[in-house]
Amino acid sequence: MIVVMKKIIALFLLLAPLMLFSQQRDVKVYREFIEGKTVVFADNNEFCPVSVLMRAELVNMRSSLKAPYVLVPARTKRFVIAEISVVDLKKEFNFKYQNSFLLGDINLKKYDIDFPYSLPYKQGEEYMIGQGYNGKISHQGEFALDFIMPIGTEITAVRDAIVVDVQDSNTENCMKKDCAEFNNYIVVYHEDGTLAEYTHINTNGSFVKKGDIIKRGDKIALSGNIGWSSGPHLHFFSFVSDIEKGRRSIRTKFRTEGNRLEFLQEKKFYKKDYEF
Repeated sequence: MIVVMKKIIALFLLLAPLMLFSQQRDVKVYREFIEGKTVVFADNNEFCPVSVLMRAELVNMRSSLKAPYVLVPARTKRFVIAEISVVDLKKEFNFKYQNSFLLGDINLKKYDIDFPYSLPYKQGEEYMIGQGYNGKISHQGEFALDFIMPIGTEITAVRDAIVVDVQDSNTENCMKKDCAEFNNYIVVYHEDGTLAEYTHINTNGSFVKKGDIIKRGDKIALSGNIGWSSGPHLHFFSFVSDIEKGRRSIRTKFRTEGNRLEFLQEKKFYKKDYEF
């Protein structure tokens, strides 16, 4: 119990950076008093699993929580997060808790590191990587890719997925980091537990909505220049949710011309000579 509480208390220190990525989610956490115990439940109405982080302060009470987070399956009702009971009924007791949510499993360790991602545009088109992994402009410490393409270019899905978040109503644009709050994007969840974000799509430029199943090569959006952007491009990265950073980007291999499988390089052009 002491070890568990130390882990939970430590989470308070991570609250500020975590909340940047713990956006409003369709997840409800609530409690009921059942057979002498307080049972904490979660309803996850999202289209992928959600990591529910619970920060609790207990006075003369014990919790069944074994880790600082619980993974709640997609589209699940009344999933038990924890049972909380009184240690000594003769003494004062109390508890309070806070929750935050991250899409996906923050403890994901195994995923397909060699999956052959398709280039995110139509067959026959060719675009340059303006900024690659650990780029000097805004990709420091991140495995993100900027595909330089005109506004209105059709963006295609790089792999099969389910759409878990869409924002395409923003219109603002600037080169300051503060403008990241105006990014338009599509976030998807892959079968191996990884996620991906297609960023800077055009205003009203999404062809998909939350819950849609997309297949590799499907048209999903029109590219734009919205949010924190220095020019028209598609910003793409795959990631896993992370308890410290919120998101941890991962390297992705793409199918390129001649059916090669490689990591894309900054300032190089890549032509898509296949359909899917």
